[in-house]
Amino acid sequence: MTIESILLLTLLLILIQIFIPVTIDLLITKKLNFLYLFSPRDDAIKSSLFFDRSQRSLKNLFETLPIFITLAILSIIKNVDISFLATLWLAMRVIYIPIYVFGVDYLRTMVWVVSLVCLIMMGISFI
Repeated sequence: MTIESILLLTLLLILIQIFIPVTIDLLITKKLNFLYLFSPRDDAIKSSLFFDRSQRSLKNLFETLPIFITLAILSIIKNVDISFLATLWLAMRVIYIPIYVFGVDYLRTMVWVVSLVCLIMMGISFI
């Protein structure tokens, strides 16, 4: 898989992950309704634990995403093949979502560490 494809899949992951919290509370826990979604949302509602976890999972993705995108673009410019590591990073980020949402503590940390090691190894590839 090319690094360009991996970048596009990463953007797709972001779009999907943005909608996961709302989907969880709208369809599964029924804590949200369509009226609330179309309102100015002046009144806060009590969201579910799964909603909150999926929000934190998205926030966690945004913390490392700039590093990933920078390394991916740099690999295109410098013609350095990091596609395996980038694919592994993306796979770990996809796996991270349900593990975080369902609260699987130690496995969640292990998956996060693997994704972090991928970023480090991607950076080392330029040395």
